[in-house]
Amino acid sequence: MSGAGAGRRRAVWFLAFWAVVGVASYVLGVRNVLGQRAEESVLDAAEFTFTPPAPLNLVSVPTIAIALAVVGIIAWASHGFRRALVVTAIPAAAIVAAQLLKLRLLTRPELFELDAANTFPSGHMTVFAAISCALIWAVPSRVRAVIALGGAALIAAVGWQLLAYGWHRPSDVYGGIALAVAAFALAALMLPPTSRGTAVLGRSTAVGLAIVGWVCVGAAVVLVGIAVANENSALMLSAGEFGGVGAGALAARTMLMLAGSRAG
Repeated sequence: MSGAGAGRRRAVWFLAFWAVVGVASYVLGVRNVLGQRAEESVLDAAEFTFTPPAPLNLVSVPTIAIALAVVGIIAWASHGFRRALVVTAIPAAAIVAAQLLKLRLLTRPELFELDAANTFPSGHMTVFAAISCALIWAVPSRVRAVIALGGAALIAAVGWQLLAYGWHRPSDVYGGIALAVAAFALAALMLPPTSRGTAVLGRSTAVGLAIVGWVCVGAAVVLVGIAVANENSALMLSAGEFGGVGAGALAARTMLMLAGSRAG
């Protein structure tokens, strides 16, 4: 099997996986009465604030533009103009798509509450996830695994903050991550990226991220069961936070594997 063929097969799998995550998050969390009630309990347990700490408070149009410019320059120096174009255009498209989906295309039915404005997917989560994904593709191959670990930590931290400070519901966070990663998977499907060199400890890092991701997802599922049985909003919040950590690890693993789909 050719490198490009293997890369496209991998991209198809990851695109399907993250599409399912995004759609399931919307259907179960936004369009379902039990999901709405569960997520409302998460908001009830959160401690809302208008002034969250970094990294959540760093999002603005100028900072996004600067971040994308820096990522593009790194990619150009490391992999050439085509990679630089991809890692700036894809995040920008994902960020715009998140706003269109949330404000124009998707709705949140009022299944049990009066005020049910749609917040799916999270724009803040999409920003951080998309830029983290872009940076994993932008850096030189030898340091890609380290950057993937940092990207997983950043996505997890932002997801945790969005829930802990009551800015978003869990489905919003998962939907934002899914949108960002699916956008890159689609790009990899259309044109598998080339790589100069290989990622140091790339395989070990991918395995580690997979283990952390699925353990956290499993922990989230267990916590949901306990929270439902005990009607405990704090545990439901913790479940959402652990789910975000798991999604962040799996997202970084996806990008690490897609970026190395064939040698250049």
